[in-house]
Amino acid sequence: MQFADSHAALATDRIVLTRIHGSEISRAKPLGDAGMLRQLDRSGSGRAAAARMAATLSCANVTTAFAIEDAGSGDIIGLTAFAALEPEEKRARFAPIWSSGRLDEILLISHVAHLMTRYAFEVLAVERAEVHLDWRLRRALELYTGLGFRCEGRLRAYFACDEGPSADAAVLSVVRSGWPAIADRQRRFLANETWRSRLPSDRPP
Repeated sequence: MQFADSHAALATDRIVLTRIHGSEISRAKPLGDAGMLRQLDRSGSGRAAAARMAATLSCANVTTAFAIEDAGSGDIIGLTAFAALEPEEKRARFAPIWSSGRLDEILLISHVAHLMTRYAFEVLAVERAEVHLDWRLRRALELYTGLGFRCEGRLRAYFACDEGPSADAAVLSVVRSGWPAIADRQRRFLANETWRSRLPSDRPP
């Protein structure tokens, strides 16, 4: 697993994460317009998800947004970004991961989370990278903690829902002091073909 270009794209054996801006936005926009993308790592409101995705694309010239490409075919299969970058505080927060469903969702989350964390520490040089996940999505929580993210707590009523009360969010993070060991852990995690069977929520009852 190597950077394709430290300032433009990162890659694993399964996906390529390519920075999108300018005319490149048009490559990803049809997926959103057609309603083909869905959030993988959080629940909440479908309307709010669509609005966040549209906002990511509309301001991709000034933010850090990425097209997720299939490493084999080169097709765009998803979209992600940094929801917030705070250079003065050296902090980055990941946006949701959107997918067209072309790749196993847990595999896709693990590869994207690895590359986004690498980009945060190795390109943006932040001190802290964090992600907010729907508290009810135990499978995603287990996956991120398996990748070395530490769960720091729970934010009440954080994600709006289309029906019923808002969902709580889990706050997970990686900090620079722990990144070298976590980077090695993530590489081993992704390289192991049997890694999915180690997730408790994937095991049969």
